[in-house]
Amino acid sequence: MDGRNLSSSIILKWTPEISLAGIANTIPVFIKKVLMAQDYEFYGEFCINGVYEMKNFNNMLVSNFPCKIDTYRDDKVAPLFYGDNGDFTIIISDDCFILFKNFKTDKKELTYGKIVFWSSLFAITDIQINKERKAIRMHFYSNDQQEEQMRLILGNVLYFKETLIKKMSNLKTEIEINKLIKGKYMENKISMMDINNMTLEQIEEGVKYFGKKIQSNEVNFYIVDTFNYLCSKAIEYYSKIDPNKQLEYIMQMKNILQNPKVKEILTLIREKQKKSMENK
Repeated sequence: MDGRNLSSSIILKWTPEISLAGIANTIPVFIKKVLMAQDYEFYGEFCINGVYEMKNFNNMLVSNFPCKIDTYRDDKVAPLFYGDNGDFTIIISDDCFILFKNFKTDKKELTYGKIVFWSSLFAITDIQINKERKAIRMHFYSNDQQEEQMRLILGNVLYFKETLIKKMSNLKTEIEINKLIKGKYMENKISMMDINNMTLEQIEEGVKYFGKKIQSNEVNFYIVDTFNYLCSKAIEYYSKIDPNKQLEYIMQMKNILQNPKVKEILTLIREKQKKSMENK
């Protein structure tokens, strides 16, 4: 329904000897696997720069949102992320976010879209809106373990946010929702560079803060990954000065990582890391 390529999920290993009949026979097996699965699993992928006729997405199974790239940042025009500031379209399916750059061919008046970005809804870590400017800012957890930021202008930004959150809620995905005040965050996110420059006392406060979030089932990629990194830093520090304290943090980390939601996210992170290494 959203145009993704499922061949890698249906056909485990491609060879030139595979026949069309052989491919067709794998489809019922794949469908049964999906229907019988007790836990959610993401299937398929999209090709960046892949071109689609946009009328294919005019159906009730996906949500369409015309948009533009937001160039505003701290009262200055920021560099654009995806070329010129033309028209874009967001497609949201049951578990995916896809951004298309719109264009028309010279021969026909049909509108086509080129995929410039896509992500599983599981990878969205933060959503922030500015109602006055009709702007939305989102953070995505990318395959290379870095956060990517996207800023867009939408006509009905509130409906977009509600649609996105509803889709994510169906996947039992937790997100952080903050408001923008004068273009700034109410709560700044901690980067890996920030953690590397922290004192031991600051690291301990961070472990306590993010540990409480996880214990209260406020779980997403950013929270799990940040807790994991902070805890690792605390263990590294105490390995040199206090073995008992080191063991205490190892046990705390072990207990937190037994949380079912945390396990699910760590599995997705490992799969992304593995896939990224295979692609390299």
